[in-house]
Amino acid sequence: MLGKLIDLLGNHLLALVVGTLLGSELTRFLYRPKVIIRLKGVQPLFSDGGFFLSVRVANTGRTVAPNSIGNVTIDYESSDLMDPDEYKLDKAEESLPTYRLENIKLDFPRHQLVTPGKERSIKNSSLCWSVLGNPQKVDINPGSNENLEICRVQSIEGHGTKEKFWYLIFPCEQGWRKVRCRIRLRNGVPLSGKIFICPSNVFPTVRKFQILCDESMEYPTLSIENYSLMERLYYFFNRSLLYFD
Repeated sequence: MLGKLIDLLGNHLLALVVGTLLGSELTRFLYRPKVIIRLKGVQPLFSDGGFFLSVRVANTGRTVAPNSIGNVTIDYESSDLMDPDEYKLDKAEESLPTYRLENIKLDFPRHQLVTPGKERSIKNSSLCWSVLGNPQKVDINPGSNENLEICRVQSIEGHGTKEKFWYLIFPCEQGWRKVRCRIRLRNGVPLSGKIFICPSNVFPTVRKFQILCDESMEYPTLSIENYSLMERLYYFFNRSLLYFD
């Protein structure tokens, strides 16, 4: 009789522990933040021949997405990486934020982290957000959204070049205080990569992107692509490759 009672209590205790664990995981799943990446929309060209490309990051979940970081991976060709003073970019880039009030020392042309002489891969590297001060991290509350700066698109002609061309300026985690790199766009050849939104309490949301300009287009455009079902299944079992391949 005593043995049956002990077995019964043990079974109840096991059921209680399993139920608690499953209930906790179920609650965390149901009330997790859910991040969605959308294009912000095409913006008009500015008078200096450039404009910013950004995406809108929405939280449609039930809890905050805290300390959200926006990262980027860029699949660029070495020959397309521009030196900051190669084309005398100072006049065309005067519209970039200067942060004079912060008394931060800036190189001129602006300091560039990745140059032809200091080339390295750009994998899961931090961007900045389109709020005051361009911070690296933001909290995205349920039902709200924030805009992530992807790059500035800039045109240039003259200065010894034969024709007008477009190049992209990518910020770093310090915003536009220091730019990560400048990449020249080739006509009809898309620049590809991945955008990561990384809250501190849920797995990152990852999307593919392309920036393209050809002879039929007035200016470069950004497109965002979801992963296919087969790709999602593959990366489900190879998550590290999704972030770092």
